[in-house]
Amino acid sequence: MPRPRLLVVLSMLVLMSTLSCPKAQSIQPQKGVVMPGKTIEQVQESHTAEWMAIPGVVGTAIGKSHGKPCILVFTASNTEQVRKKIPATVEGYPVVVQYTGEIRALEKP
Repeated sequence: MPRPRLLVVLSMLVLMSTLSCPKAQSIQPQKGVVMPGKTIEQVQESHTAEWMAIPGVVGTAIGKSHGKPCILVFTASNTEQVRKKIPATVEGYPVVVQYTGEIRALEKP
């Protein structure tokens, strides 16, 4: 898949996930965790390239888990090998791995 198409697909995923979440700048880390002032968006952005380099990871987004903000990591394969490479938390924010399968851009009609 050409790189521009992947970026379009990932942008669409991020847009879809943020539409169902509260305004991103108001999202705070888990209770009891001291943060150096980074927003969840900044943390997601700074780790996305690292996670996308893991074979099987197809995207990231900001979402909710159990009613609390989290960073979502989408995977094309649902294997322990992929999941163990992704931390449960990063910089105080929870990280949730979601199996989505392959993500492909729709062909133009």
